[in-house]
Order: sequence, then structure tokens, then C-alpha cells
Amino acid sequence: MRVLGVNGWPGASHDGAACLVVDGEVVALVEEERFTRNKHAYGEAPLNAAAHCLAEGGFTLDDIDVVAHGWDLPKLFGDRGLNWFADDAAALEHLLPKALFPRSRDPRLTFVNHHIAHAASAYHLSGRDRGAILVLDGQGEDVSTTLAVGIDGEIKTLRSHTPGWSLGYFYAAVCEYAGLGADAAGKMMGLASYGTPQDLTFGGALDFTDEDFTVGVVPPDLRSTGSTDEETATIRHWLRHLEKVLPDAPNRRVRRFDPRVGRYTKVTDRDPFEYRDIAATAQAALERAVMALVRGLLRESGETTLLVAGGVGFNATLNGKLMRMPEVQDLFVQPLAGDQGVSLGAAVWCAAQEGDRIRPMEGSVAWGPQWDADAIRRVLEASGTAYTEPADIAAATADVLAAGGVAGWFQGRAEGGPRALGHRSMVAVPNPEGTRDRVNVRIKDREAWRPFAPSMQEEAAEALIGTTTPLPYMIVTTPVTEAGAAVMPAVVHSDRTTRPQTVSAEVDPLYHRLIGEVGGHTGTPVVLNTSFNGRDEPVVCSPRDALATFHRLPMDALAIGPFLVRRPDGAVGEARA
Repeated sequence: MRVLGVNGWPGASHDGAACLVVDGEVVALVEEERFTRNKHAYGEAPLNAAAHCLAEGGFTLDDIDVVAHGWDLPKLFGDRGLNWFADDAAALEHLLPKALFPRSRDPRLTFVNHHIAHAASAYHLSGRDRGAILVLDGQGEDVSTTLAVGIDGEIKTLRSHTPGWSLGYFYAAVCEYAGLGADAAGKMMGLASYGTPQDLTFGGALDFTDEDFTVGVVPPDLRSTGSTDEETATIRHWLRHLEKVLPDAPNRRVRRFDPRVGRYTKVTDRDPFEYRDIAATAQAALERAVMALVRGLLRESGETTLLVAGGVGFNATLNGKLMRMPEVQDLFVQPLAGDQGVSLGAAVWCAAQEGDRIRPMEGSVAWGPQWDADAIRRVLEASGTAYTEPADIAAATADVLAAGGVAGWFQGRAEGGPRALGHRSMVAVPNPEGTRDRVNVRIKDREAWRPFAPSMQEEAAEALIGTTTPLPYMIVTTPVTEAGAAVMPAVVHSDRTTRPQTVSAEVDPLYHRLIGEVGGHTGTPVVLNTSFNGRDEPVVCSPRDALATFHRLPMDALAIGPFLVRRPDGAVGEARA
């Protein structure tokens, strides 16, 4: 069966993406933002993403059996009294117009419940026959938390929480209060490690039991009118309460013209770092609530395997706590946990419903576009960029890193999700600690307290992080060993944890070899790895993206396919001056 999974809707969505699943196997997946260069692709249909996936499979829409959308949009619109289309043909034309996707017939259009799509992405791709499923995000059609169980290919919902009690919206409200912006959950997770938790109830707004939580400041039956979600209303309730109970006033953000960059930017009254205790309190409250949900879910389901998806699943610190819960014997967090992942979940759910056996994830989410050496060479030459073609790109790049340089690493197929995993990465040696400040402040133009992650050969994981459990997706934090803290201080958080990626020679031989070559210089096969992008832009996708970002940011080198690009003067580390 051929299924094109999609997320995104014109004018009313975020994280648009497309995924092609053929006979239960993922053939391609990519996010719309990678093409349009608009981070999160707000309000964009996945036109480029869908076109790429079809081309990757050698198909047109005539060859597709089902287009599966990761939201039940007819229900969402209908329940809220909003206009919907007269039939599926009109809806499909609005999503994938014939002018861009010529076809002689329409494939079947299926709208999958949002949390079922999230749940399917975790269950069917985990490789587990059974397990308890936890979905946490801002909200789906009418829920924000879903507790379910997957057994023998079927997903059964056990219970849920409504949008007003969304842990995702609670966390977003605190992000907004701290001046980070409501969509900056990743930033606040990093900031939290510098703070000290205070009152986890936030003045009685949250209450915790051993197996659940309640919210006292947002009506559980909250329903917005004229809107497809409760985000604005829920965050407004939280902000009013936070102003009453927190000692610091909200960190207001305003738009001001910045002559340095030549455009309006958002600035805050105070440094968000001053809100680190509030961030730590929100993080600790989130952890307490979710761990309670997990205890109840595992008791009710009788399972010891936990499968997690939904945007809150990107919270690696939380995931690390879940992994270390005594009740959890096996944890799988779907690495495309956000809404880009429901394109994948909707596709595999439909395929599984039709009897296809789903091939699980095997340590990589590199299902995006790729360019061969000839195509990359043409881009380099057309741009007038000087380059060399070393005999061994991994060894040549390792030489740059060992000399103190920072390099872009552009290899193979692009990964999905917000975290680069060795295909569209920026890499450096994670020692000395000052490397973190250089990459954060000078190269990526972001806050100095933002954390980085290490990519390590899986053979070195036990020495560095004390575990041999494969952690290929950089989505779980672990404590570091004494030895790890000594050799990779630039990627160790202030709470003595890190968010590792263990790299297998079988799954990613070139990246594994790069890390090994670095280890030949330093004695430890580990690199600092961050996404290859600048401030407020998506991860690079194409060779042109990589070149533009490299020339704009003060990196030392770019390893792009088999080619190495250096700064014009050839001085490694010159960008540090």
C-alpha cells in the first residue's frame, strides 16, 4: 500500500510535513520549513514536502492509495461551527491543488485523529509488539493528554485530559512569562538547568497525586469560539495567575527596529536568564505531573514499556527522568515527537489498518533530500566557492576540528525533526568549555546559556555517560561520568547531565568515522553537535542553504559531500578572533 502522510493546512497549522510509506516502510519524510526557510512553516500547506516525497518514490498522486492527514479536520471544524468542504475532493484540492499535483484521479483522503496519529508514530515505529502510550502536546482536536495502550497492532485509548489542562500550554505560558516566547520550550528546558525549583504548585494552580494532576486556574471544559484551538485562551488564564503569584513581573517582549540587522526584532525588558528559577520550577512541575501520569498509566495497563510522542516529548530532561523511573523497564520516545511526526503517524496508522507490517525505526530519521557529489560540485562552482576534494573527508574535517575549528557537516539525506543527527550538523571538539560560548554567541548568535549535545561513538558511551543503552536520537538526557565531564565540558549541563547521541557504525558509518578520527586526535571519540543553522532559521537542507549559512556565520570550514570549503585565508580558528 502507498500512503502519503501529511501535516499542515493552508493558513491554519504549524510544522507542515509530508511522509511517504510504501508497503509499511518509510521511503521519504521532510518538513515544509526546509524548503520555504520559514521556521515551523506556520500556516503553510506541505506542498514542497509532498512533491519531494512523491519524487523520491518515483510517483505521482495517481500512484498513491491514500493521503492521510494527521488531524481530524472535519471534526475539528465541525465541532466549532466552522465551515468545512462539501466533499473530500474539494478538501484535497485545497490541500494539494491539481495545478501543482496533476492527476487523473483522486486518492482516498483520510483524516486521522491527531493523538491517534501521535500514538501510532510511537507504537508502530518502536519495534515493540506492546506497550503503554503517552501522548502529550498543546492539544489535538479536543484533548491535550492521551493515555493509551498498544497491543497486537491495535491502539486503545484509556483516558485523556482536555485542552484547558494542557501541560504543553502550561509550559508555553511560563515561556512567555519569562520573555522567551510561547514557542520556545526548548530554550526554557535549557534555562531550567541553571535555576532552583520553588513552589511546584505555582500558588495552588497545580495539584499532584501519585497518578495524575489537576489544574485549578483553567476550566477543564474551556472552549474557544471562532478558533480551532484553546491555546490563546489557556495561556491567558495562566499568565493572569502567574502575575498574581510570582515574585518577578512578566518579562515583556516588544518589537523594536534593530539597525544592526536592519529589521524589527523582539527584545525583552530583562535578560531571560533572570527567570531561571521560574524555568526550573516549571520544569520540575512538568516532570512531577508526567511521572504521576506514567505511574497511573503503567499500573492501569499492566505494561512496563513506555512509548512517548507529542510535542512535550521533545523535553529531553523529562525523558531522562522517565527512563530512570523504576516502573519503566523500556522507553521509546518517538524522535519526531512534534507535529511533523503526525505526517508519519497518520501514514503508518493507515498502512497498519490495511494490514501492512510496519518497519520500525532503526536509529536514524534521515529520510529527507540528498544530493550526489556531481550536484554539489555544480553548486560550489556556480557560486564561485573555492573548495578541495580530500582523499578522506572525515579525516580532513577531523583535522580542522582538532585544530580548534568549527565546521559544518553536510552529508547524505537530511534528517527530520529539529535536532541534527550527523547529516546537517555543526561540529566541534567539546573541549575546552569555552567552545560552548564561541558557538553560541559568536557563531549561532544566541544566548550563552543554551546547551549543546555530544555525538559519541556508541562504543565510548559507557565511559562517558555510564550506559550501553543505544540513544541514537538525542532526545533523552543522562548523567555524565567523571571521565565524561573531564573530556567534554562544552556539552555538560550545569546539572551534570547531557543529551547524548550514540552513533553506530552500522547505521551511520561516515559520521561514526568522523567521530573516530576526532578521537584519534583527542583521545576520545566524541564531538559537540548542534544543528546546522543560524538564529531563527530552519536547519539547512540543500547545498545552497549550507553555503549561504556557512558564508554568513563565522565557521572555519564546511564539509559538504566529499568536498571541503575553508575560509578564504585558510586560517582555521580565525573566526574566533
